[in-house]
Amino acid sequence: MTLELVRLPAAAPEKPVRLLFVHGICTGAWVWRQSFLPYFASLGYDASALSLRGHGESKGRESVRSLSLGDFANDVEWAVNEIGGPVVVVGHSLGGGVVQNYIRRGGRAAGVVLMCAAPPHGLMRASAELFIRNPALFRELQRVLERGIRNANLDIIEDGLFAEPPSPQLRRLFFERMDDIAETASRQLYGFTSFAPLPWSMPKLMVLGCEKDEFVPPADVRLTAIYYGARSVIVKGGGHAIMMDSNWRDAAEPIAGWLDREFGGGA
Repeated sequence: MTLELVRLPAAAPEKPVRLLFVHGICTGAWVWRQSFLPYFASLGYDASALSLRGHGESKGRESVRSLSLGDFANDVEWAVNEIGGPVVVVGHSLGGGVVQNYIRRGGRAAGVVLMCAAPPHGLMRASAELFIRNPALFRELQRVLERGIRNANLDIIEDGLFAEPPSPQLRRLFFERMDDIAETASRQLYGFTSFAPLPWSMPKLMVLGCEKDEFVPPADVRLTAIYYGARSVIVKGGGHAIMMDSNWRDAAEPIAGWLDREFGGGA
């Protein structure tokens, strides 16, 4: 399996840990390239972004709907080994569920950041809340699961991804590059079978969510932090795809601060 690993070397005195960013549903390493990779490289971090198989420039697109969390956890393991040295893994949305499953399966990491991530108890609570709060988006997500992303109403999906309407350029970039949904892995995230590690097996952890996240609301972010015995950070005014939004620094800077406190070196 040929996987895409985008890597930016540290552009300042190198920090003691390296970073691996793992994307969410229907996207790829490209979501990190615009802002997060250059920002963390400028702080002295060797920063990499992985496209899970079936996403971005990685192979496996023809079978993406049948790929599991275990398949994706294997991709994270490959990337961690490829990067070498102590690695902090940052998982967003689906990627956060993948990272939890990677740790559950005995994967190594110096630390983990769960960013707008699928909670360890699964997405059933968030899904029920979405059904009540935003039934149009709930129906659209069910349609994506059953028929694929190309049959979705992208205007409705967009409203769920961004806190504010994106620029025409960002909208075009986002929806032209979206891959089909990893249906099997997505259904596993509902939590009917456990995918998360026991709390004490998680390495150093930061849990971050966004105030206006329609997919993983703040309540589930806080429940994730409670489960793992960590503190949660909620980004005011942030949406689910904050790494590509105009207020991306509001999420990047708390992560940089946490890295500085936990692993040393001025950020």
